[in-house]
Amino acid sequence: MRILSRLLALALALSLVVGGVLVAVEIVLAEIGRDPWVIPYDQWYRSARVNAWSSPSTRQLALVLVAAGLLLLLLQLVRRRPTALPMERGASIHAADLNRRGIERSLVRVVNRVDGVASAKAKISNSRTRITASSNRRIPGDLEARVTRAAEERMAALKLASPPALSVRLQSPGSR
Repeated sequence: MRILSRLLALALALSLVVGGVLVAVEIVLAEIGRDPWVIPYDQWYRSARVNAWSSPSTRQLALVLVAAGLLLLLLQLVRRRPTALPMERGASIHAADLNRRGIERSLVRVVNRVDGVASAKAKISNSRTRITASSNRRIPGDLEARVTRAAEERMAALKLASPPALSVRLQSPGSR
């Protein structure tokens, strides 16, 4: 979602820059007595003098602009996953953050070291850390508890200011 938002912002910024340059060129052309080059402002002016604010074409244009504005606003209001999580300050007056992806990779490494885990995935959102571990054992026994303990120990060692709640899901051939 963050990439989409940035691409839309880039496209909007570029279109505003290009539009501004075109308007400046059209103003210069109008001052030296030339016809419009790209922007048909003379036709737009005549249309604006003839059409009322209540005309269908004016309303449709207004609706499109309002919808585009609302879309951009909603994209900015969407809550995103954090890029970094703050660490405890302790006695220090300095603040430090840990990269979310780095924490996810660290959790995957720790969980993969647990005997019986074939693969693991970790995903940290605003309020939760989700770990999905896969095992090839038919009877996993206490594997989920050991994975949870390993992940909790790793999160505690990171000393995050407010660690997200941990949830562990184990997938094994016997649990399907």
